[in-house]
Amino acid sequence: MNSSQEETILGLPRRPNLADASSAALLGAIALGILSGGDWKAALAGGAVLANQKQPLEFAVRESFKQKGLEVIFFYRAPRAVKVTFSYAPNAYWTVESVMPDELNHLSPEDRDDWLYGSLIKKELPKIQRKIRQLKHR
Repeated sequence: MNSSQEETILGLPRRPNLADASSAALLGAIALGILSGGDWKAALAGGAVLANQKQPLEFAVRESFKQKGLEVIFFYRAPRAVKVTFSYAPNAYWTVESVMPDELNHLSPEDRDDWLYGSLIKKELPKIQRKIRQLKHR
């Protein structure tokens, strides 16, 4: 099995497919197919192809934060890192980041994005959320 087809990378979840995004994203893919192909068959084919692709890193991060009730204020992407500033309450902000270790330089660009997404969402963000909860209970 191709590593990009697995659901995890080095124990971390990969970015979701576009099909797992909101219905608005899928409708956008179909509309793009209509605009580029001019007929509904091309639109459905284009929508199906896009639905099986991974969500772009920023889109996947924003969707995940949104599902957790967090508003992304700033998103910064570097070749081996991602940094996100988010709001968790009115006038309350925090920054979380994930940096890929040097020993993972061999990963493909797609696998790097998947690793950064998984690390940010499953390792780094939960640490910050615990700190935020502790601050709220003081």
